[in-house]
Amino acid sequence: MWCNRETSYALLRTAHLLLIFHIHVAKFALPPPLSSSESNIQETTNGGGDTHGHQSQNQNQQQQAPRKHTWKYNILPERFEPMSSAVSRNYRWATAAYNYVHSLDCEDVFFTTVRECKELVALPKSAMNVYVASPSTYGKFLTVIPDEPLNTHGLHEGVVVLDPYPQASFGHLVVVLFVDAHLPRGACQARGGVHVDDECMYLALRRRCRNALERLSRRRNYARRCEINFLPLVHLGNDGVSPRPLPHHHHHHPQHQRPTGGDSPEGVVVDPVPVNHLECRSLLAGFARCPDVVAVNETGPVCNPLRDNTRRCATTHALVRSSCRMLEVCDQAVLLSGGWNRHISGLHSLQNVERMYTMLRAHGFLRRNIKIFFANGADPLQVGSEPPQKVYPASMKMAMRNHLRRLCLQPHCVDSLFLFLNSPARSDGSSLLWDANDNGLAEEDERYTVRELMDDLGDCGARQVVLLVDQSFSGELVQELRQSPAHSNVLVFANGKSNEYSYDNEYSRYWAAANHSHTCSVDVHSASRQAMHHSSPRMGEGEEGKIKTTIFGAPCDVRPPFTPKELRHSYLGCQNLPTAVWLREVLRISETSLDDDEVDDDHDDYNDNADS
Repeated sequence: MWCNRETSYALLRTAHLLLIFHIHVAKFALPPPLSSSESNIQETTNGGGDTHGHQSQNQNQQQQAPRKHTWKYNILPERFEPMSSAVSRNYRWATAAYNYVHSLDCEDVFFTTVRECKELVALPKSAMNVYVASPSTYGKFLTVIPDEPLNTHGLHEGVVVLDPYPQASFGHLVVVLFVDAHLPRGACQARGGVHVDDECMYLALRRRCRNALERLSRRRNYARRCEINFLPLVHLGNDGVSPRPLPHHHHHHPQHQRPTGGDSPEGVVVDPVPVNHLECRSLLAGFARCPDVVAVNETGPVCNPLRDNTRRCATTHALVRSSCRMLEVCDQAVLLSGGWNRHISGLHSLQNVERMYTMLRAHGFLRRNIKIFFANGADPLQVGSEPPQKVYPASMKMAMRNHLRRLCLQPHCVDSLFLFLNSPARSDGSSLLWDANDNGLAEEDERYTVRELMDDLGDCGARQVVLLVDQSFSGELVQELRQSPAHSNVLVFANGKSNEYSYDNEYSRYWAAANHSHTCSVDVHSASRQAMHHSSPRMGEGEEGKIKTTIFGAPCDVRPPFTPKELRHSYLGCQNLPTAVWLREVLRISETSLDDDEVDDDHDDYNDNADS
């Protein structure tokens, strides 16, 4: 059939458009459905930042995907991976990691104690959480824990982490495994690894841990010092930053794009800080459901006193408005819950702070005398119908320490000083505050050591200091207090021994629910020992038997007990201080200062004579 020129041109145009359409469909066609063995694999991600892992599609969509054009994988953009392959790989890695741990010879391990190892290998898969950092086409991963970078064998293509105790507070033992492709079988075996297809999976170890353990094994609790006790930061190791897809509403704004330092795909922005590629995989391969974590928008950038020279970032007691008024003595409280980052702190940390705040308010502590240092301090604390309570970033360590020191040094300022510590903790008892610079390492201004705490409370002028500690390795504080002559008015109540973890916040929940109106703090602690299921609470006294009061300083052995009116008048909150008592203390301090000056002058005269 003959066609005129116009008809021929229309047919050619139509054919051309159809050809372009078929090419477009071929490029973005869905991958083939999972095989019958893979279709049962379910995976959900929770937390972990911007990564390249993918969730599996529902089964109906998989059944509708075309089975032909298998060559389409080669023309997908490089950073995308077929969904079935990603799910299958994570399943294989998670299963291999569990089998690796389950086959450990506990008489030969050195990264934890023999007892801990035996408990570890006996745990079912359903009791553990699994975290995976999937391979990235942008480079290999560097793994960092708060103690140090885990870089003994360089960078790695994948990381798998098993958390055997999801109900325990960090730090507690976690198992970190590296995955490297194309590692020779002999090299894999030399690292104690196992082959998973053509990939080698082996245990991550802290640097020089074996040598240190052999040299110092007689030290108390030293085997714990070889453990990895925190979820690591897993970020790209080529340049320390991770590319992430540019948000849709930014595609037409080139100013939002920053150079990546290499040939990077168009529409990708580089974050100024490392992005954590480690993600919790909920219910993967029979593992447990992932824990709830704090929302991303609640854990944004915080004030860094070493970087930001602003009044909000000040480090003096003036920032927290330490309240010591003339002729008034008050109960004061400091609640410290560092959290470290959103993956480690979880929602339970905020709930613990809320419980303690509610308990203190119910026993007379005034709002202005309760200072909260929590996580990054992004939002105020809202409890019930009360006005929002200001929250300071836990990273403002010097502001907190200056506040404590002023309370302790000011005469007749504090009746009962209550401190609550509920942070991720290292095996030496140090509390991790907040990773303000997001580099994963616990630097000096991001951790609060036992020694620093003891210095801040030494010879404190408060009538009593009650230190409630619900965090792992809290027994270290008890040990330190028993060896100190400068803390006769301090009581430490710890959730466990120096080698035990804090589980399910059960200790702080018990204290928050107790009625402290007429009960001695010592008696509350004694009763808690019967209620704990996972740890053995410990108590330390600066001077044994000296303090027999409630948390707000009222005598607890009075018969008949004080009425509510008597408690409010004489013990709860703040009380007026008699002028004579205040003047007597001022004169005593003045005389002490004059005596110290005379001693200094005599010392200088002695030095002058010696020099002559």
